[in-house]
Amino acid sequence: MVGKGKSDRYEHVSYKEAPGVASKVGNSLCQLCIAPVVIFLGCALLWYNEGVAIKTHRSLNEALDAYVNIPDALYVPSEHNSKLVHLSHKLSVDSPAMDDAFGLTRDAVAINRKVEIFQWVEQHEKKERKLQNGETEVRDVYTYNKQWSDSPVSSSGFHHPEHHDNFGEMPYTSETFQASGVKLGAYSLASALTSQLTDFSTVPLRGNVRLPSGADLRGNTVYFSSSGGGHGGRAEIGHRRNEQVDYRSDDRRDSHDAYQRRDLSEAIDKKIMTIDGEDKIMYTVKATGETFSDRQKALQAAASTVSRRLLDVGGGTQIGDVRVTFTEVKCTTVSVLGKQAGETLTSWPSAQGSGYDVALLSTGQVSAEDMISSAQSTNTIMTWVKRAVGWLLNLIGIGMITQIVTTTADITLNWIPFLGPMATSIINLGVSIANFILSLTLSVIVAAIAWVFYRPVLGISMLFGACGLFYVSSQAGNHKMPKVRPARKC
Repeated sequence: MVGKGKSDRYEHVSYKEAPGVASKVGNSLCQLCIAPVVIFLGCALLWYNEGVAIKTHRSLNEALDAYVNIPDALYVPSEHNSKLVHLSHKLSVDSPAMDDAFGLTRDAVAINRKVEIFQWVEQHEKKERKLQNGETEVRDVYTYNKQWSDSPVSSSGFHHPEHHDNFGEMPYTSETFQASGVKLGAYSLASALTSQLTDFSTVPLRGNVRLPSGADLRGNTVYFSSSGGGHGGRAEIGHRRNEQVDYRSDDRRDSHDAYQRRDLSEAIDKKIMTIDGEDKIMYTVKATGETFSDRQKALQAAASTVSRRLLDVGGGTQIGDVRVTFTEVKCTTVSVLGKQAGETLTSWPSAQGSGYDVALLSTGQVSAEDMISSAQSTNTIMTWVKRAVGWLLNLIGIGMITQIVTTTADITLNWIPFLGPMATSIINLGVSIANFILSLTLSVIVAAIAWVFYRPVLGISMLFGACGLFYVSSQAGNHKMPKVRPARKC
């Protein structure tokens, strides 16, 4: 075990025997059967992605040609009804957003309450390394960190639960409280636009929030202590919120002490050791390796270790502590591009069909041209991300097909001293290069065929380019030998 700061690190090393011939061939045949499914998913994603990208691009171009600018958002011009309009103004609400549990009321679009609990969290990383004797070294690394979590973490499933026990409960849940009647000047905003209001900022709590019993205010964060401190302990909150639950701070302390006693019984190890030719009972603290001949001293040393583990090194935060933070969407100036439906702004239907409606919202005063340009850039980025995922699926699928080639090379050549591993490495490199070229060619061909349906000229050009790439790759290294003329007879 390696401990550092608030985290503990454990490593376990094990070894797997080299797989036999039957196992290698069986694994390759299994991948060969799964490969067509993976390639189909990659091609399907590429085909779907190109269609979405082109239709989204066209719908935004339609919006650029069709929008009407409204200079005064306080006036609703009837002649623009059912048209795509653009306007900027400060947001307002009919009634404020409220969190009754903490008495927090804000003249904002929404209030978000985030509740977190301080817990041990396990992270598992597995590293494998092939050894020269054919075995595989497996190194399992378990790291334990104290951090804030959105929900209680069960420590019973930890690989090393000792000294990493989690306890505590969350008196409140994370929630978002929406204001009613979000407006932009004289217009009401439909959900297609209000859902884009995600610019949250911290709420100043001092003087604005009502602290429940057992809570402390530290800056803009409400804290509940797991040890029952503060103003009576977090347990009293559960009693106030649910009459069937009655946790008292004394019971919380007793429970915590019982936890420590149970932990101490597991924190020391009893051994019989021979010292100066005499067998003696010795007690070792597992966490530190300290050895004592007196059990009571060993327990005291273990208790000190457990106390240090329960307290966060950074500033006294304990396992089971709860913190509550608040953020809000302020009523700021925004720009909207959407359909005017009476006094409501909603999605504008484009000629591309369902799913390609235009409803854009940006913070600040932003022109319609800039809003559309930003949306086009986002569409381009997402298109390339999906293309990369589709190509990766094709690469994995083709690699599963060619796995039988590398497996055959490994079985037939790897046993030859020195030359065998070198020949196998060269074959693996060649197969990897072929996989890359084949997956790239296949991805471009699928995208090109999709574009043929939407932009024939560009699609056909891409198709010829992909075929040319495949031809050049297939002819690489295929140099023709010069013709040798037969010698003339004398």
